[in-house]
Amino acid sequence: MPKSKSRQRANPGFESTIWIDHTYIIESASAFGDVAIALSQQLNPYDDPRLNVLFTNGALALELYFKSQLVERVFDPAFIQMTDDDEIVTTIEQYLNDSPGVVTILHSRLEVKKEFRSHELVNLYQYLNQDTQNRILNAVSDETDKIQTQDEMLEFLEAINNFFKEKRYHFESFLTGIESDKKYIYTLIPVLKGVKSALANI
Repeated sequence: MPKSKSRQRANPGFESTIWIDHTYIIESASAFGDVAIALSQQLNPYDDPRLNVLFTNGALALELYFKSQLVERVFDPAFIQMTDDDEIVTTIEQYLNDSPGVVTILHSRLEVKKEFRSHELVNLYQYLNQDTQNRILNAVSDETDKIQTQDEMLEFLEAINNFFKEKRYHFESFLTGIESDKKYIYTLIPVLKGVKSALANI
């Protein structure tokens, strides 16, 4: 099956756009993570479907935390011709040809670099620069004794590597009375807290 082409995003023209930086992504990740942390304190001992919501949100939070460090700014200018009647979106050719009354609005957005477009947590973590990995590990190791080395961090991420994809449709799997993956909560929650702390001031 061929890969889908990148979705083209329509230029906003003369509409106002908001300049954001990577902290916007971190705040979004924190919101997903906070939901997971709150749910961890409310789960029933057996057969609670909210467990999958916790795992889905937790994995997505980690994905966004990591991707917040792997984005680039994309600029997409709009060329507006100021006329007596109204503002009209024009083309770059008109702008380059010095058409009268043409101004530029420099829209921008953040985009995850092509090579980092993945849900796989292990790969995303390994794409981070070494300083960021060390900062995360130090913060996580303060939250849990289960992760004190990079190898232990990678081992845990490998265990939950595909949770974002798998846990959204957990009902398609055979269900047992006691969810075998439930044990990962006790590491996931401190990891979420540690990563949030590590990236809060970057």
